[in-house]
Amino acid sequence: MKKYILLGVPLIFYGESLFLYFSNLHRYLPIILQVLLNIAIITGCMIFLLKRTRLQNVFDWIIGICFSVYFCILYHNTVQLLFFFDNVNYSLKNLKYIVHYVNLLPIKGILDVLYNNPSPLFQIAGNAFMLTPFAFALLYFKWAKSNKQAIWYSFLCTVGIEFVQFLQSILVSMFEIGMGRSSDIDDVILNTIGAVVGVGCYFLWVKIKKLVTQKIKNSGVTF
Repeated sequence: MKKYILLGVPLIFYGESLFLYFSNLHRYLPIILQVLLNIAIITGCMIFLLKRTRLQNVFDWIIGICFSVYFCILYHNTVQLLFFFDNVNYSLKNLKYIVHYVNLLPIKGILDVLYNNPSPLFQIAGNAFMLTPFAFALLYFKWAKSNKQAIWYSFLCTVGIEFVQFLQSILVSMFEIGMGRSSDIDDVILNTIGAVVGVGCYFLWVKIKKLVTQKIKNSGVTF
């Protein structure tokens, strides 16, 4: 089962921080436990996907490695669990501020970024293409059986991300622990558009692969 070698990617991704924290185990034990929990979550997700994956050639392995690194980065930048227990303070009064973390008005978040962010196009493009590799991998590894299913799975993924971020915002509001993240309907829209782009990239890949294969057959070259 060589494909499970890819489970080493999360360890490598978080390895440097773990090494630094282990240098002072007593002081950083809570952070170490959080890092290990994040590694366990990523590893669990990857095991779920790898069970449904066949790596038959070098290119499959390249895509598999790239996806594993991408998945770690995606998790790290969106839903990574990070708690701070220095100033824990339970209060329901702060829940009224949760509205500042949530946007349910389409396009509003995009307009806010355009007006207030120094690099608006970079941030919008980042959200738009965030799930493009995910949708491509869904089709490439046959995790999704159709284009519509790939887009649907990507949509569920982005909704799940926003929901987790919403829960993290509640934790920040009620207990003042963790890292608050905003939940934005525009992120769902942009991520879903990115998934459509990913499906388009896979369609182009299939076309190019067929053309290359046909040319190789016509030239009589064998490998």
